[in-house]
Amino acid sequence: MVLAHRTKSHLRPWLIALGLFLVGCEADPQRAMGTLEWDRVNGRAIASETIIALHAKEGDAVKRGQQLLQLDPSLQQARVLQTHATIEQLQWQLQELESGYRVEEIAAAKASHEANVSTRNNRELEYQRQQKLREKNLTSDANVERARTRLDQAIGQEEASLEQLTQLQRGYRSETIAQAKAQLEAEQAALEYQQTLLNRYTVVAERDGVLESYPFKLGDKPPAGAVVTTVLSGAKPWARVYIPQPWLSQINVGAAVDVFVDGDNTPLEGTVRHIESRPSFTPYFALAEEDRQRLTFVTQIDLPGERAHQLPVGIPVQVGLRTTP
Repeated sequence: MVLAHRTKSHLRPWLIALGLFLVGCEADPQRAMGTLEWDRVNGRAIASETIIALHAKEGDAVKRGQQLLQLDPSLQQARVLQTHATIEQLQWQLQELESGYRVEEIAAAKASHEANVSTRNNRELEYQRQQKLREKNLTSDANVERARTRLDQAIGQEEASLEQLTQLQRGYRSETIAQAKAQLEAEQAALEYQQTLLNRYTVVAERDGVLESYPFKLGDKPPAGAVVTTVLSGAKPWARVYIPQPWLSQINVGAAVDVFVDGDNTPLEGTVRHIESRPSFTPYFALAEEDRQRLTFVTQIDLPGERAHQLPVGIPVQVGLRTTP
C-alpha cells in the first residue's frame, strides 16, 4: 500500500467568491470565510488491479494497521513464487559449488590419469626399442619417428588428465563461488522487494481515524497510484480560512480567534497554527495600495474541544478577531 499524508487544498468556487465579496465590499470586515477540515490520509493503489474486498464501511472508526481494501494480488503472487523458485535454484547451485566435485568424478579422473600414465610408459618403451633397432639398421627412421610421435601424444594426454584430476581435487574457484553468492543475495533482495509490493496490495490505515470514503467501489479497477481510501485523522479538527490582508498586522501564529459555525452563535475558541507568507491570488507587488486590502492569505486554525469534533468536514466557518478590552 502506498499512503500520502496531505490536507484538503481547495475550496468550492462559490465559497471563495463569497469570501472575496465579503472582504472586498466590507459587508462584514470583522469576519473571514473558510471551512472546517481534518487531516486526510489517502491510501493509493499500488497497481491497476481489481478491488476484490472492502474490509470496512464508510464512517467506521479505524485503527492504525487495520485492513481497509484488498486489490487482486494474483499477478504479484505469481511474481513472488517465481522469485522463490529462482532463489531455490541458486541455493542448490551454490551448495554444489561449495561442496566441490563428487567423489565418483574424482575417482574416474584418477583412473583415467593412471591409464594415461601406463600408456605413456608403454609408448616410451616402444620408442626406446625402435631407437635400438635403428642403431642396428633393423628398422627405418620412419618407424622411429612414428614411435616418437605416439610417445609425445601419450605425454600430452597424461599431462591433461593430471590437470583435470588436480582441478577436481581442489574444487571450484573461489571467484566462481563468490559470484554465485552475489547472485543469490541479489535474488533474495528482489524477493523482499516483490513481497513488499505484494503486501501493499492490501491497503491499511496508516493512522487512527474515521474512514471517510472509498472513491472506487467493489469490482472497480482503479489506475495505479489512484486514491482508493481516505481516512480522516488527527488529534483535532482545524479551520482553513482566507484572512484579508489588513488582518496581518493584527494576527500572528498562536493568536486566539473566534470561529463561528452557521446556525450556532456561540463561537469556538481557535488558535492560529499557520499563516501563508504569500497571498492566494494576485501577488502583493502587482497591486495598487487601494487593492491590497482585497488580498487573502490562507490561514490554518486549530479547533480543540468536543464541539469541534462533532462538526462535519467541509462545513463553512467564519473567523472573527478578538478585540482587546
